[in-house]
Amino acid sequence: MTVLVTGATGSIGREVTAALLARGADVRALVRGPERARLLPPDAKPVVADLRDAASVEAALAGATAALYVSPHDPDEERMAATFVAACERLGVRLVFAGVHVSGYNVVVRWFLRKLIGLGLPHYRGKLRIGHRISRSKARPVLFGVTNYYQNDELIRADILAGRYGLPANGAGVNRIDLRDVGEVVARAMTDPAFPSGAYALAGPESVSGARAAQVWSEVLGRPVRYEGDRPDWPDVLARSLSGPKLADFQRSYAFVAKRSMPTSARDVATTTRLLGRPPRRYETYVRDMAERWGRAAA
Repeated sequence: MTVLVTGATGSIGREVTAALLARGADVRALVRGPERARLLPPDAKPVVADLRDAASVEAALAGATAALYVSPHDPDEERMAATFVAACERLGVRLVFAGVHVSGYNVVVRWFLRKLIGLGLPHYRGKLRIGHRISRSKARPVLFGVTNYYQNDELIRADILAGRYGLPANGAGVNRIDLRDVGEVVARAMTDPAFPSGAYALAGPESVSGARAAQVWSEVLGRPVRYEGDRPDWPDVLARSLSGPKLADFQRSYAFVAKRSMPTSARDVATTTRLLGRPPRRYETYVRDMAERWGRAAA
């Protein structure tokens, strides 16, 4: 089975690629240039293409049975998505999407949720329109709405190891998920032709506050890690790892969750558990695994 992954070197695409390779899939990774290909696993085949160019996108998709689309942080993201969706429809490639998307019981509820999120997070409006366009596609779409993820902690690795946790999160907590779980579910949808089309909200087992995140890192590392997400200069923490539109999007998103909680939906956790065949990983599990990996890298 041949599949195409966009954003294969990014947070979501990296985990999906790993899960696809574990399933024995023939993975093509769409990259912007040869320099990005060096970041791919050895068994993933790089395919250079421009999401703004329909011909190069179709060439990358030729012969694929399914494709993952992850919207980049780009001012032209809606046109790029439209090009990719149209190519999948023309070639009969199943389209799987992971990112910003809302699901609901009916059309009215979904419309209301998109409007509500758009008011609080205006920089997500384009992404919400992309998800809506894909949900109406003829490419047998599967859409996964992904909540805040544990792997964002890797953006502040140096700070954590220095005893500071600077990503803000409301005191009531923000639902977070391990992208390894997302990768497993998305890979299943891409390799199982019987996977039902539709929209699925993926969630971690609980909401995690910034203070709780710092506490978990303290316990795992065995030394104090202070929560500093309430400092006025917290956006500078992200600026050390990100730049451009992606930095702006992340800063606006974290400014939102600093003020508002994101409660955990039992329904979404049940859906995620059913799709995984097990409960989603807890935050503590991710922190232990990551601390071990960082320790090995340092050694």
